[in-house]
Amino acid sequence: MPKPTNGGRDLVDLLNDDLPETNMELRPEYELAQRAARLGILLEDALTACVAAWGLTKADYAVLRALRGVGAPYKLRPTDIKARILLTSGGVTNVLNRLEESGLAEREPCTTDGRSSWVRLTPNGVELAETTMRAFAAVQRDLFRAVPSDLARDLADKLRQVLIAFGDREPETVAVRREPEPA
Repeated sequence: MPKPTNGGRDLVDLLNDDLPETNMELRPEYELAQRAARLGILLEDALTACVAAWGLTKADYAVLRALRGVGAPYKLRPTDIKARILLTSGGVTNVLNRLEESGLAEREPCTTDGRSSWVRLTPNGVELAETTMRAFAAVQRDLFRAVPSDLARDLADKLRQVLIAFGDREPETVAVRREPEPA
């Protein structure tokens, strides 16, 4: 394969060297898939390293971020958390158990539905969510420092188009449900 003229070769270029010439028509889609996967791996590795300093997993961070992201009172139902972070019900339960044991979140029964509960960040949970979100934002800025912001915006918009073409749309269930105020 000829050397790219846009600044060098990456790991995907090396992998493409092994593709038979008969598969040339698959190359654009293959390269897109491989580069998207590679970017995901690099970002996941960076997140793992970043939140490890606080004894958190990526899933712990995702739940803290989801709860912090809805604003005060930083409260969601477990099913809404599941829809926002794409974990299984069991995975959400495991994370919530860890966060509760650490004093970062608390569960409370739903006053209108005895089968359901709410999860709320404690003040320590809010503080840790904000701290880790700032830390990971700094890591991302460092990772993307050599990427011009207009290029990053353009690529983000184009990747959104690809994901929507795949049918990956925002689920309707992610709207924030609020518990009715007591009368």
